[in-house]
Amino acid sequence: MTALYHVREFRVATTVVANTERALTEAGRRGYERFVLWSGTIVDDVAQVRSAHVPRQTSYKTRDGLLVRVPGDALHELNVWLFDNSETLVAQVHAHPTDAYHSDTDDTYPIVTAVGGLSIVVPDFARHGLDCAGTAVYRLTDNGWQVLHQPLDALLRLGANGAR
Repeated sequence: MTALYHVREFRVATTVVANTERALTEAGRRGYERFVLWSGTIVDDVAQVRSAHVPRQTSYKTRDGLLVRVPGDALHELNVWLFDNSETLVAQVHAHPTDAYHSDTDDTYPIVTAVGGLSIVVPDFARHGLDCAGTAVYRLTDNGWQVLHQPLDALLRLGANGAR
């Protein structure tokens, strides 16, 4: 597993942003959450996010809230794709129906497990896009997920060149 603690900037291709927003809002229109995973290449202290993945997953509505389960074989398929395409998993993105925050489930069962990786939670099922008021960005540290209080564009360059 590649550590990402040294990455200072995540440049996210326009197509990745568009595909992520589309996937999140489509699920949200039906009242469900969905996970989108970002991968790319790392050069020095920059992660060039080139790919958005929507692994096979099942979304649930329970009396306690919403949740998503990604089965192990879907994660294996993603890992094979990452290896074959020389990309690294750098971020997980999902949307909540209202406020964006990291739930206990988000903290306990992340898909991105590399120190320095990102977890982005978007409010209102991403109806206002990824870069909206209330989007919460977390970074994995040796002490767990830490919310980043800096503006979104201080770390992420959404719509950066390098789209596929």
